[in-house]
Amino acid sequence: MKVHFFTKGDKSVPSSRLRAFLLAEELMDKGVESVVHWPSVELISKTKWPAKCRLIFKVFKNLSSVRKGDVIFLQRTIYNKYFFVSIVVYKIMLRRKLIFDFDDAVYLHSYFKTRVLTELADVVTVGSHALYDWAKKYNKNVYLIPTSVKFENYSIHPKNFSLRLEKFTIGWLGNGPAHYENLKILREVLMRVVKDEGYKLLLIGSLGSEDVYNLFTDIKGLEVEFIDKIDPELASDFIKTFDVGVMPLTDDEWSLGKCALKAIEYMACAVPTIASSVGENKYLIDDGNNGFLASGISEWVNKINLLKNDPNLAERIGKVGKETIEKEYTFSINIPKIIKIIEKL
Repeated sequence: MKVHFFTKGDKSVPSSRLRAFLLAEELMDKGVESVVHWPSVELISKTKWPAKCRLIFKVFKNLSSVRKGDVIFLQRTIYNKYFFVSIVVYKIMLRRKLIFDFDDAVYLHSYFKTRVLTELADVVTVGSHALYDWAKKYNKNVYLIPTSVKFENYSIHPKNFSLRLEKFTIGWLGNGPAHYENLKILREVLMRVVKDEGYKLLLIGSLGSEDVYNLFTDIKGLEVEFIDKIDPELASDFIKTFDVGVMPLTDDEWSLGKCALKAIEYMACAVPTIASSVGENKYLIDDGNNGFLASGISEWVNKINLLKNDPNLAERIGKVGKETIEKEYTFSINIPKIIKIIEKL
């Protein structure tokens, strides 16, 4: 048996890296033969004709390599109509076993394709409770597999609370332009938090966006450091410099489906975390125990100040947060679950 992965994007896309490429590596380590096929569906969509023909032909060639007893794993593959039609026809004609995985509310972007693949799949795996509830309406074999991290990559670089820097560092990691509306919430918070020059914002993932820069550069007294892009393998090196990791989210249907990855990464490094009380964050964080949830600007302000003024509390929450990730959100915990799903197929 072999697991054949078809992905949304390449290894630079967080969802593809964590829920396909690294997953395939972990399965291989456990003795489950796996391959991640090229091209990604996003690459097919971005490629112009006639070069697109070569990529579509490559998809057909990849599908022809799937043998009876193998499993096809579709990681969020809703972004190209040619791939979509190919996989639907292939499944109907050859009836190979199929897993469909998604980690965002992609049905808001493409309801038809998401629903068809959900109904067509033998198994659906999702990354959050909201996605689980949606998928269960269209498929009885749905499993919640949280987005997981290689815990050892984070645990070797935990937050050292004895090395608090001169300025209290509030950290954020992600795709800045894609999270512009969420970062507007952080701006409002910082406008009220920063009363003197004792604060710093370290924003990783600004991607050269002037809009993102302009959100924070006019906040008086706030030192701001923008890092446009980092190697994901080095994320823990930067996160451990945060005094608090933040994950603001707008309260809407898209945010409800998100998988709390930012908070998971912060907590894996033992960094105390504050996240909006939205969606999956409420399942990950036990408010006041392993992190903080915030429902409004005032709560954000109060909880940032609480962590700033009480280093012992910050250290305790950071350590409990790290324990949460180790117990529930690592590959070592969740890979056996995925193997059981594959074996049932």
